[in-house]
Amino acid sequence: MEFSPSNAETTVEQSRSKLTAQDLQDREDFLYLLSIMEKQGVAGITQPLDYEDALTYKNRVDAFRKRETLEGSVVTIFNDVIFDFDGVLYDSTYSVYRAVELTLERKGGRNIPQPSTVEEIANSYQAPFQNYYKRFGISLKTPEEIASFRDTYREVQARVNSEHHTPSTFYPEVKTVLDKLKEAKKENPKLKIHIISAGSDKQVKTHLVEAGILDDFDEIHTEYNDKTAMIKSIVDKNEEADKVVMVGDLPSDIKDAQKIEGVKTIAVARGDTERQRLGMYLPDYIVADLEGILSLKSYSKELREKSTE
Repeated sequence: MEFSPSNAETTVEQSRSKLTAQDLQDREDFLYLLSIMEKQGVAGITQPLDYEDALTYKNRVDAFRKRETLEGSVVTIFNDVIFDFDGVLYDSTYSVYRAVELTLERKGGRNIPQPSTVEEIANSYQAPFQNYYKRFGISLKTPEEIASFRDTYREVQARVNSEHHTPSTFYPEVKTVLDKLKEAKKENPKLKIHIISAGSDKQVKTHLVEAGILDDFDEIHTEYNDKTAMIKSIVDKNEEADKVVMVGDLPSDIKDAQKIEGVKTIAVARGDTERQRLGMYLPDYIVADLEGILSLKSYSKELREKSTE
């Protein structure tokens, strides 16, 4: 049979006619998962974890909408408040993500799509860093590979800091919020303030000392790419998981805390894109800046109200 456009259309129609109802449903499910991954900021080569995260959202969102979550100040709802450092307390956004961009240019695999701007990296970055760089053809399997890569990244970041001439600093609301938490301890002696960070111990504590706020924290835990174990140890001391909350700015912060039943999560989303992205991981609360933790609004309630509009 000679090929013609009409023959092609006939072939397509015949193929469609062979699709079962299940085939069509599978297609819709796949497109839905792709839309979730897009909102979650998937970058580079899609990883199995991306599908897992999308499926988790799909399977949990209906039940999540029905959840009743306490609202109010973090100091009246929780006894243990855990902060991530970079992106939550300390604004190192430009130096971190510009360094990631330059490191990808130096180390990334060829012919693999890479974010082209600092903003794109900020909206797709995930921890632990080994998993993020794997998306761009960078294999970090052995301790030696990881150590070498970390040295390269730190060298690049130091150059960025030197050339950019904009020193990183704490977000402007941090001191006010910490003062209010300190005051709240007088009413609630059980209240403890923690930091769990992937950053180096020396770097984190140096910044805290320089800002005069080191003593505002009861416990400081550093160099934790996976925060779950340390969150669990805090829960074990508290013995009330629902009185423990993790405050983070990355999907990994939310996911690490959600592995421990009862622990609540606050996502700090400093922009609409970040809010949409972090919302796909179903945190208990989303705030625009740190002051938002003093007047928490239920994210499940927000989704519930949107679904009835």
